[in-house]
Amino acid sequence: MFSYKAVFICSIQEIVINIFAMKLCEISQIQSGYLSRGSIKASEAGSHFILQARDIDSELLSYKTESLVRIVPALSEKDWLLKKDDIVFMARGTRNYSVIIKDILDPTIAAACFFIIRCNEKEVLPDYLCWYLNQSPVEEYLHRNSGRGVHMPIVRRQVLENIELPVPSIETQYKIVELATLAKEEQNLYETLARKRKQFVTQACLQAIKNDSTMR
Repeated sequence: MFSYKAVFICSIQEIVINIFAMKLCEISQIQSGYLSRGSIKASEAGSHFILQARDIDSELLSYKTESLVRIVPALSEKDWLLKKDDIVFMARGTRNYSVIIKDILDPTIAAACFFIIRCNEKEVLPDYLCWYLNQSPVEEYLHRNSGRGVHMPIVRRQVLENIELPVPSIETQYKIVELATLAKEEQNLYETLARKRKQFVTQACLQAIKNDSTMR
């Protein structure tokens, strides 16, 4: 199978341009998620949906709208409703990741475990920003600057705001996003193929056992 991963790596390495760096706070607005009083209590009559950690697939970096529950939040002026191209950043736990919002039920808020990142710079694509926030330079930065060795590590807002990211041309950003998407699709195909192969082998083994037992 043709590997987009190799194309992705080679294409990025071949890009020779002047890239400048900007801090995250310089290109986006950042807001913490909704802080509830006590535990989240689902209500069928709730006025808002809420995106929680359990709704996120941290491996695929995607979310499920069908698992969202309704609640009755006591919102303040600081609370944001999620909208297209917002990025939710997991601020708690040993693994921090970012997921971009594309389709979401209306109105939906994000839980307090997330920071919401809203890009306000026309020269930066939200998809590129989300992609870079999931890369190793950011992971290493967060590891150095976040509280580790505690039961529940938390990324502070100031640490998040001071993440520096390279800002290539819009054309290069589009290219990176496209290649990253193709690489992700390839990975999904490999995983699907592996699951089907495992199912086939398992069924073949079970059928062999069944055939052997009927011959005795």
